[in-house]
Amino acid sequence: MSEREAAPHRALWRIVRRDIGRWARLGALVVVSSLLVLAGPLLIRHVIDRALAGAGAGELRDLAVVFLVVVCVAQLAQIAVVRSATVSAWRTTNQLRLDMTGHVLGLDHEFHRRHTPGELIQRVDGDVTSVSELLSRVVPKALGALLLVAGMVAIVAVIDWRIGLGMFVYVVAALVLVLVLRHRAVAESSDELGAYARLYGGIEERLHAADDIRANGAGDHAMWRFVEESADTLHASVRRQSAFMAMWWAVQGAVVAGVVLSLAVSAWMVSRDATTVGTAFLLFQYVLLIERPLEEVVHEIETVQKATGAMRRVTDLLATAPAIVDGGTTAPPPGPLSITCREVGFDYGDDQPVLHGVSITIAPGRSVGIVGRTGSGKTTFSRLVLRLVEASEGVVELGGVPIADIPLDDLRRRVAMVPQEVELFGGTVRDNVTLFDPAPSDARVESALLAVGLDRLVDVGIDAELGAAGTGLSAGEAQLLAMARVWMRDTDLVVLDEATARVDPATEVRLEAAVGRLRAGRTTLIIAHRLSTLHDVDDVVVFDGGRVVEFGDRRQLVADESSRFHRLLSLALESEELLR
Repeated sequence: MSEREAAPHRALWRIVRRDIGRWARLGALVVVSSLLVLAGPLLIRHVIDRALAGAGAGELRDLAVVFLVVVCVAQLAQIAVVRSATVSAWRTTNQLRLDMTGHVLGLDHEFHRRHTPGELIQRVDGDVTSVSELLSRVVPKALGALLLVAGMVAIVAVIDWRIGLGMFVYVVAALVLVLVLRHRAVAESSDELGAYARLYGGIEERLHAADDIRANGAGDHAMWRFVEESADTLHASVRRQSAFMAMWWAVQGAVVAGVVLSLAVSAWMVSRDATTVGTAFLLFQYVLLIERPLEEVVHEIETVQKATGAMRRVTDLLATAPAIVDGGTTAPPPGPLSITCREVGFDYGDDQPVLHGVSITIAPGRSVGIVGRTGSGKTTFSRLVLRLVEASEGVVELGGVPIADIPLDDLRRRVAMVPQEVELFGGTVRDNVTLFDPAPSDARVESALLAVGLDRLVDVGIDAELGAAGTGLSAGEAQLLAMARVWMRDTDLVVLDEATARVDPATEVRLEAAVGRLRAGRTTLIIAHRLSTLHDVDDVVVFDGGRVVEFGDRRQLVADESSRFHRLLSLALESEELLR
């Protein structure tokens, strides 16, 4: 077995080992259930032989009662196995879901740029569900089948070692056949899961952009893309099903051969008085019992295929190393944070530099407007300051400490961002302000809402429910709520990324008032296309082609007719108040 093939099995063992006590109890139940199943045919053998030997009706009745008790207890044991397996599988894989969710959230911006949310949902939930089905359905059946086969071979060998040897050879041959065909089936199953992930990712992407698609008449193009992705998924499913059917026919052939062989051998031995009728019936019953686990292998092999492919994808995802490594040990001094960049460069791993040689120092407590054309590097610069991405070259410092030396927990407490598109969640107003953190008091949440001008939400009550994606709030109120999150956290550095880009003038006035209050006592970066939002910042940075081409006091740049910022204001036909 290659290293890649072995990796999913080792990973599966690691997650099972964390809850080994529960799985050990399940194993004990499977052992009891298997022993009871083996005991049934032995009792029938004894009944047949005793009946042929002339045993009385009372003795046969007692044996029949014992047989019925064994059968009933075996059924109860099987029910207990199914229940225990289901509970154990879900508890074990729920922990895996938590691990994967935490890992995905810890991966960098570039990873999320290359993988759609729909694809990641399929990998975190869909793949883990396949693993859960393996643990709850296949593992107990496989263990039970192994115990049954081993027990049957051992019992038959004790009765007649030649028959036991023949049964052993038959079982090994059938198992080898299944394993040989399984390798192809697993590879096809992994390809099918990948095709479904791409299909769901494409669907999610188009649903998210439904308004733009309809408004721009791109419906036909979107549908053809869906048809192409659906065709790829269909072809992957057909290949997987073909591999499954080949294995199903091979196993069925092995089962039929075993039944025919057992009947022929039993008849021959009884005719020569080499064994009793009861023993012959026992052999036939055990062959039928072997048929059951082999058929279950056929029926569950699809689950094994999906789970092995899914576990391979799980291990690949968990093996994806985050670009942002938390190895810091030095916290910046308290208070507003200064920002220093020394020859900072950045690219997304495609040899297309986004920033080149950025060197700049922003004093603590200053409010800085960041302007430039689309694609000039403004947003990338803010992500470097927040350490959402890692600089390809150079050093970024906050408060005089290299950003890589600051513990991530400390960094996340000290910096915050208000994005252009605010993410709101189905839940209460309080949940959306605290991001489901129960620690802040209600008074603190209400204070944050009042500070940014959301008195209406306080009057309604912070326990009022918002709909999915914050239904019930306007775009401006959503931006103000995002500012309330920052206000409540009381961070030392805030990045506002086009916070007023999608609101009407009246709402913009409310937002600017909230931004003015938010800037007090902290360093603030304001990324803006609408230069009117920068009328009272302290400094301005102008980006062009991934470089800082101008940086200085806003009033001085406005007064300097040769400055780039002055020309931008003139081109934008800003008011005379901004040009004074």
